[in-house]
Amino acid sequence: MNILLKNNIDETILFSQHISFEKRQFVDICTGLSKTVLAEKYSSAKYGSMKDIKFFAGLIVDLFDRLIGTPGTAFRRMLEEAAENEDYIVLMTPGFRNVKASANLIFELALPQINMRLINRSFPPIAELKLPRLASPCENYASLSEKEREITGFLTDHILPGPAFFEDRCIHVIFGDDIHITGSSSNKYRRECLESGARSFFSVYAVMMDPEIAFSKPSIEEALNSSRVTGKLDGSAFEILSQIDFNPVLRSLRLLLKKENYENLAAFLPLIPLQNVLKVYLSYMNNESLENENYRCSMSLLKQFLINKKALTAGGYPTTFEAQNDRLGFGH
Repeated sequence: MNILLKNNIDETILFSQHISFEKRQFVDICTGLSKTVLAEKYSSAKYGSMKDIKFFAGLIVDLFDRLIGTPGTAFRRMLEEAAENEDYIVLMTPGFRNVKASANLIFELALPQINMRLINRSFPPIAELKLPRLASPCENYASLSEKEREITGFLTDHILPGPAFFEDRCIHVIFGDDIHITGSSSNKYRRECLESGARSFFSVYAVMMDPEIAFSKPSIEEALNSSRVTGKLDGSAFEILSQIDFNPVLRSLRLLLKKENYENLAAFLPLIPLQNVLKVYLSYMNNESLENENYRCSMSLLKQFLINKKALTAGGYPTTFEAQNDRLGFGH
């Protein structure tokens, strides 16, 4: 597993797996060995497979373990400086409104393990800094005009801490994400954080894509995302949505509810554990509009399915929550 960039120039960009794309398959950039299994795990994790999210969280923990234990690197020097000066270290992951992405869950799971390793080596722990979005990420960004992109970016982009957050504090920033493709997100984080007063800035990824492939083949990220999950309500979707510890992410909501899958939704829902269908409903209701044409019909069908199963009241509220309100004397 790699720690630094292939050219070893930038010691602030760190990653676990470095992959490329050759002869229609993902491969290790150094050995040329197939990374098909890794790609499929990444695809499943991207759509919310908890067992695969835990796998990538493990890669992140292993990466930090090596970074913490390797003297002389920029990251280790940052830790030593933070310990000596009683500085703070924060971790940021891509912003979200009310439904997390796989990257958020990966680092959320990894962070407690990382902090135990830091404390055991007398380094300060990392504080998680959750960044909000004003709206969900745009689905059809590539089809928007330049003006629409400006408006969409303003409404949906991450909200980063400003100079007041860094004022009179020595804060080192770590940006964590599941994959580095072009680096556009982390470059914006880096620029704004350093300009606002961050002491240092590091980017950490589970997977690094070969930059030559990333820039010459922009569709490579979608190819990776779909290397296992097809976008249809098939076996790959069932495997994710039926997991006992299923935790909806934005992609799993859109997978189940997009209008392209509406015709198969009624037959698919009874196959999924009822509590997971309810999780999808509650997550959607916290993040999207019922008037969204991409999901309106599917949400209507899903809502009626849950009412028929007595998981929702006729008004569309969870029956367990209604029962709890009765016990507390709040009524309906």
